[in-house]
Amino acid sequence: MKMRYRYWICQVVGWLSFTYLYNNIRTDGFAFRLDVFSDLEFYGAILSGIFYTHLLHLYLRRQNLVRYRFGALFLKLWFSVFLTSLGITATFLTYEIIIAGGWDKFMVSMDAAKQTFASRTTTFIVIMGIIWMVWHLVVWGWVIIYFSSLQGRFKRIGLEAENRLKQAELDTLKSKLNPHFLFNALTSIRSLIAEDPLRAQNAVGELAEVLRSAMLVEHQQQISFAKELEVVQHYLAIEKIRFEDRLQVQYEIDPAAYEQSMPPMLLQTLVENAIKHGISQKAAGGDIRIKAQMEDKHYCIHVENTGKISEDTLQNGFGITGTIKRLALLYGNKATFSIRNTGQHTVHATVKLPRA
Repeated sequence: MKMRYRYWICQVVGWLSFTYLYNNIRTDGFAFRLDVFSDLEFYGAILSGIFYTHLLHLYLRRQNLVRYRFGALFLKLWFSVFLTSLGITATFLTYEIIIAGGWDKFMVSMDAAKQTFASRTTTFIVIMGIIWMVWHLVVWGWVIIYFSSLQGRFKRIGLEAENRLKQAELDTLKSKLNPHFLFNALTSIRSLIAEDPLRAQNAVGELAEVLRSAMLVEHQQQISFAKELEVVQHYLAIEKIRFEDRLQVQYEIDPAAYEQSMPPMLLQTLVENAIKHGISQKAAGGDIRIKAQMEDKHYCIHVENTGKISEDTLQNGFGITGTIKRLALLYGNKATFSIRNTGQHTVHATVKLPRA
């Protein structure tokens, strides 16, 4: 149900219920009342309550209340409630005058209360003051209920916005397929076309698989490790064209790890990072070792490569910072990532993910 319809249903039902209850529990302590809650007064009270609180709703909706401090906000609300309850009281008085048959007859009805108060005027002021106080409290109750409903709505809107922002950030981080890889892959394939058309055709197929996988996982939060490893193998097959024997790859995979879930393109990012900052920096190339092993509450993915990672890359490299952000957004503190130099010529990256 739309918020607007819900608002009007609450307005009508709320004021109808309040007016009905008021009619049944009120006392007849003031003898000036000429009728026992006539139809005019009953429906008039409902309509005036709806009308004036709707005006208050329109006013509050136009105000950016968040920018006010508590003191200023309270004063603004108090003044708004004061005017609203004053309007309802004035309307209520109009009903009483109509029911009494005019102002003169209404004032004559004040004589019944003279035994308590000194004059008609005093009686009128006291009674109207009491009525205003009652409506003042009622409108404050309306404001409290109104803001309670808004708080729930704003909380839902905030959560939805936060989720959309989180999803947008994840999509951005996930979609950062290195343009240098695409350039290098196309250059390698172009060089193969003349000398080895069959290998060039196979390389185009490998590249198509990498790009297809990147598009397929665009809206997925999790994929299986087996699927991610398949994408990485296509990626490495293309890089093998460029580096030839200068790139050696080893796998050490626990069979139980294949069915575990992980963020898409995560392993591919780590391997791409190993190529960019490790293998490509060495004239002789080097090795990449991909390992997956099970632990009690986690499973670990290790990517080890020949090379040395600089402090600047550790602090500012997109592959590293993007991986850290993605894991934090998806898992909070349930997943960890580390990368470090081990020895003089080896870089070791480790990701720990919760077991399924």
